[in-house]
Amino acid sequence: MVSSTTIQIKVETRDALRETGSMGDDYNSVIENLIIEHNRNSFLEYSRKIVTDRKEEFISVDEI
Repeated sequence: MVSSTTIQIKVETRDALRETGSMGDDYNSVIENLIIEHNRNSFLEYSRKIVTDRKEEFISVDEI
């Protein structure tokens, strides 16, 4: 049996979650997808920062 919990959210937040999901999605799958997207965006932001901050350490493809 899957364990569940109840969380309190504003009606506006619930409505936004409803609009974010696809037909047949439950709130759990919508939230899981939002977390995945957040993690993906965080990784891209981190990667861009590394490239920007350490630009001198990278070699252009044209130089190879």
